[in-house]
Parts: sequence; C-alpha cells; structure tokens
Amino acid sequence: NIWYMGAAGVINVCKNIGTGENFHKIATLRIAGLSGIYNSHHYSLGRFEMPPYNRGSLRSVYHIRHVDVQRLKALGSTESINHQKPDASTNVNRTIDIMVSHDWPRGIAHHGNTSQLLQRKPFFREEVESNTLGNPASEILLHELRPRYWFAAHLHVKFEATVKHGNAEKNSTDENLGSTATPTLASGPSYSTTEFHGLESNDGVCPNSSNMETLTEQMTRFLSLDKCLPKRRHIQVLHIEGSSIDQVEKSASTHDKQTTPWLQYDSYWLSVLRRTHNWSQQSQSKINIAEQEFVHNPVNSDEIEEIISRFQRALEKTNFSNAISMANPMAIPQNFAVTAPSYD
Repeated sequence: NIWYMGAAGVINVCKNIGTGENFHKIATLRIAGLSGIYNSHHYSLGRFEMPPYNRGSLRSVYHIRHVDVQRLKALGSTESINHQKPDASTNVNRTIDIMVSHDWPRGIAHHGNTSQLLQRKPFFREEVESNTLGNPASEILLHELRPRYWFAAHLHVKFEATVKHGNAEKNSTDENLGSTATPTLASGPSYSTTEFHGLESNDGVCPNSSNMETLTEQMTRFLSLDKCLPKRRHIQVLHIEGSSIDQVEKSASTHDKQTTPWLQYDSYWLSVLRRTHNWSQQSQSKINIAEQEFVHNPVNSDEIEEIISRFQRALEKTNFSNAISMANPMAIPQNFAVTAPSYD
C-alpha cells in the first residue's frame, strides 16, 4: 500500500500503544514531504505543466514551487493553537517527526563529514566550497520546521549529519529564491550559528539507544542514501517512535479494535491548503503570494474544526464504516486497491 503525498504534503501514522480504564493511548508519527528538485527559473511559477509534455515541461514538472514551500513553512506557525491540548482527532500543529525530500537542504554538506563526502564525490567540491550544493528552499524549511529527522536522496551517496538548532528567530522570507542569482537567506532575519555533527555510518545497523536519546526537538538528524545497487550504501534501518502520545476517551472511539498502525490526514495541513487554494494556479507567470500570511494570521482552531466537520459529514453521507473511521473521521480508509499489474 503506497500513499502519494503529492508535490508537498503531511500525513500521520498512528498506532494504539495501550489502554486505560477510560481511554486509549495513541502514538502519532507526523511525516511531511517536499517532492522534486530546486530550479530558480521555475521556482516562482505556477504549475503550468500538463500532458502532452514537451522537452522543457517534462523536466520543469518535477521542479519545486514557491507556493508549496510557503505552505510547508506554515507548519512552523505553532503560536496558532498552543493554548489547546493536542489530541489524536484534531492533529493540531505539532512537531514534524520526519521530513522527506528528494534533494538535500543547502548547507548540510559543510557540516557533516565533508572530507569523506568529497572523497566519494570529488566533483562536488566546487559546489560545496561555494555553498551551492543543495536546495536553498529546503534549507529554510530545515530551520523553520526543525524536524526530528530529514531523509533525502538525489546525490547518490550515503551522508549523515546532525543539525543542532539554536534559538534563532524563525519566519524568514524566501522571496529571492525565484531569481537566477545565487539564493541566500539574506532577505530574512539571520539565523544563529547552526552546529552540525557528522555521524559515522553504521552500514544498516539500527542505531543504539544512546544515539537516539541525544536527539531532542531542537535537533535534526539528516540521512541520505546511495543508489540501490550492489556494494552501495543504499539501506539503513531506523526505529522512530512518534513524538506525541494522546489519550482518547473509550466512549468516543473503537481504537481497541485496531491492532495495526493506520494512516491519518493532517487537519492542520488541510487547513493550510484550504486557505491557500487560490495559490494553486496553472500560470507560467510568477505567482504572487503573501509571504507572511501565516506569520501574522496562523491557522486557528475554528479552521481545524471546520475541516474535521466536513470529513465527518462526508463520512456519514457515504455510509462508509471502518473501525478507525468511526472513531476518527480523519483516519484514511484502508481501501487501497491494485492500480497496475504486479511484477513477478
């Protein structure tokens, strides 16, 4: 079963980890993703590509867009509903446990084991020395969202680093990223120095508990893997528990019937998408958006409750019954289906 997150998206993996007399304990792993690679020429444009693709659109279609980065940045606006106690049904804005992207955040190579990286990929040297290796938009998201883990690919080499975040002010702008000039963070508040600590490869062995315990919500562990080929470092096993554990009343749920993890929509993310629907344009021109939209007016509890109510009404209208859906309308139905012939 494969869940497609789109050009950008947020999803939750939930599981029942125990019950009490009147409640269930639900652990939630929150995953965000950004699909594609950075290209300054297409960054500020709309999603104009559509079949049949020509030689240009066949490539630009997988270039990331400013609107998707701005939507993900909204997840850093935690001031919105901090007065509420998070629970499994509303998925209010909480820590991003895992961020997944194709290319690397810019700057990571400078602060991991750079010498080892250049031994394996000597042709990276010019970009590393000019600090142009990686995605500048992802660099901003790294500092804004501060996920616990960041997984990437693209450069066909295994590389690890740990980013220790300072107490720098967030809410930088990325208005200059759509230009053809070398992107910088100069358009927003400067970040305090970020410390990076390279981690030696364990070649597929699950990290020991001492390594895991050093990670906090102010640290991001970065991992990129090599191509899936013989004698290449293309796999590593990690055990990651959700950062949030919520108690759900038994009287309002049937979570005790669910013994396997389930996927769940993220109501905060859907609220962001709903508010920014007019940003989704098929224009080949620059899309003008409000950079500070969620800084000055973060998603609020009313917006989230409206999303949940709409899902509840849709669930009742379709008469779809599922143990988890009955307890929580944000749960994704387990109705996956084969869409292509299997390969044997």
